Amino acid sequence: MMQAQVKSRTRAGWQEDETNRLFDAVKQASETGLPLRSVFESLSDDLGRKPNSIRNYYYACLRQKPDAAYLRAAPFATFTPEETHHLLRQVLMARGQGISVRACVMDLAQGDHSRMLRYQNKYRTVLKHRPELIDAVREELRQEGLPYPKEPALDRADSAFCDPEDTAAARLMAEPCVSAMLEGIKELLRRAARAEENQDKQRTIDRLQVQHDLHRLAWEKDFDEATAQLEGILCLLRDFLALPRESQVPQLDTFRDAALESLSQAESFLTRCHG
Repeated sequence: MMQAQVKSRTRAGWQEDETNRLFDAVKQASETGLPLRSVFESLSDDLGRKPNSIRNYYYACLRQKPDAAYLRAAPFATFTPEETHHLLRQVLMARGQGISVRACVMDLAQGDHSRMLRYQNKYRTVLKHRPELIDAVREELRQEGLPYPKEPALDRADSAFCDPEDTAAARLMAEPCVSAMLEGIKELLRRAARAEENQDKQRTIDRLQVQHDLHRLAWEKDFDEATAQLEGILCLLRDFLALPRESQVPQLDTFRDAALESLSQAESFLTRCHG
């Protein structure tokens, strides 16, 4: 029902399956931490609509029913300290057995690509910003006699496993072309990190924009109600004063009761607004 109302009031041509695809995409983006802007852009070709038109329709749906939380992109779920610790243990034990990070997190996600990306991104974030956690968990695994990566440098680089004492590998690493390739990879990783920071900023902007729209709707509702209260009082006064003087006296008690009722409603409204 709500979707039909939005379609008729906001923009003709939106089909129910298109609306469902839009909000399914919003939900999926929320689970993977992607900004809303990417949803509007990715659906543009499929729906044959401009990204801005899709965005406007999405926010129109929110305006039609601002209290419908299920229409909004859910906030990105963060890791608890316990979840982070468990993830690091699993990844480091896997790496200690020669298993790649990607294979490990895919196994943890049980084949769910969105969850796999979430685990992988979290591990990379810890690797970059909290290396001391990596050291602490490695030491914990060592004391428990469980597999763990022996060389700290492997964790820092998060690269393929190799023996640094292997002379053939050392000679290969010394080749100028290999060094240039590694520098290129590092630059790509730095760019990816900056892109991730930009995505975080865009997510914040999108979230604040939705909050602004909802606050504006609430203000508009209060304004409309205040206008209705004022118009009611003015109408009551106008109707009473329009009566001939000899007719006002018999209507005085009725006018007084109606005026008191209108004032009571106005005071309740003001109390609710200021509360």
